Amino acid sequence: MKYIITVEGETFEIEVGRGGRVWVNRRPLNVDFQGVDGLPQYSLLVDHRSYEAHIEQAEGEEWRMVVAGRPYRARLQQRRRRPKPDAARLRLPATEEVRAPLPGLLVAVPVVVGQRVVQGEVVAVLESMKMNLELRAPRDGVVQALHRSPGAEVDQGEILAVIGPDECESESTPTRNEA
Repeated sequence: MKYIITVEGETFEIEVGRGGRVWVNRRPLNVDFQGVDGLPQYSLLVDHRSYEAHIEQAEGEEWRMVVAGRPYRARLQQRRRRPKPDAARLRLPATEEVRAPLPGLLVAVPVVVGQRVVQGEVVAVLESMKMNLELRAPRDGVVQALHRSPGAEVDQGEILAVIGPDECESESTPTRNEA
């Protein structure tokens, strides 16, 4: 997903890829962005630096933000990539990896291989820089693999879990033979 955001007159192109990968003006960044208890308050981690952010929509595409105590006004435009109709129809469900966004200690893995999960469900908890980061399923599906166990030290970018399609849902319904 691509976004164009203008902050205080400066324009940035932000691309959010699979597994939370983020590029700002084509420069890769390690980013984690988590809401706090359903409030407009967020915990923002950018290249191992932690920030508190307060973000509220003003009007339309206009937003008010306070990041690390500094106020900003921003305008956000979302650009969606539209797949070609033929490609969308032929695309097979792919697996997606849950990777460690930072090095740390894997403190919990509340899922097991074969378990169905929904997008956003916690599949691992990583302790890094005195914070617990909940790593969530990037899609609905089935846990196909778990690469590390609780108590393991993990490196940034290391694959912790693989989520794939639910084979039961992707099979086509058999047709009935009428006699």
